[in-house]
Amino acid sequence: HSAPVVSVQAWVQTGSIHEGKQLGAGISHLLEHMLFKGTQKRTCNQIAQQVQDVGGYINAYTSFDRTVYWVDSPSKGTAIVLDVLSDALFHSTLPEDEFVKEQEVIRREFAMGFDDPDRISSERLFSTAYQTHHYKHPVIGYLDVFNTLTRADVLDYYKRRYVPNNVFFVVAGDVDPEAVYAELSRFVGDLPRVALEPVWIPSEPRQLASRELNESFPTELTRLCLAWHVPDVRHEDIPALDLLASVLGDGRSA
Repeated sequence: HSAPVVSVQAWVQTGSIHEGKQLGAGISHLLEHMLFKGTQKRTCNQIAQQVQDVGGYINAYTSFDRTVYWVDSPSKGTAIVLDVLSDALFHSTLPEDEFVKEQEVIRREFAMGFDDPDRISSERLFSTAYQTHHYKHPVIGYLDVFNTLTRADVLDYYKRRYVPNNVFFVVAGDVDPEAVYAELSRFVGDLPRVALEPVWIPSEPRQLASRELNESFPTELTRLCLAWHVPDVRHEDIPALDLLASVLGDGRSA
């Protein structure tokens, strides 16, 4: 409560590893681009305008296992922000004309990535570190697979994965928790739970020897990526490993 601001996040528990028969298409990332393009009661411009009217900033990102939509705003706009995010999450219309536009936007993103040595080296790192797990595929997908997507594919994925029991909200800042619960109940409380289709994700076999990939790229600086297996986030060694990663990899003296 030291500052009159709030950060509202809506976490959808779906990302590139959950894309099933569209694995490698980047459908989660495409849907992230589409979600603010209009709902049953708001146009694309109205979504942006209502957030701006309360002084908020809206954005989103897609990762391997989640898609997160967030708004930072003065806390007086909390109810509006919760309304807009809930509406976009569960009532988006995914207009056909906007779908075509966003496909082109993402194709340009692909093109920029092909020219970015940092992005290429990161993708090669994951494809080398993982042999069977879905983490080996880039979040944005592969251009040739991406080009096969239709609006019907995205709409089907949206209806299957963007359901109340696969979403949670995180609200931090100058707010009354009970009021936040009440507002969210008003916006999403009547939405029915939907049975989630199980997604098979293969486990990664134990690595028995070192792996190495060398690739030429037209750039002045060489990129080197080194990776090690570590325990999951619940392990007692994780704080020490985080500190070690910071000492070795953060800052000019690393």
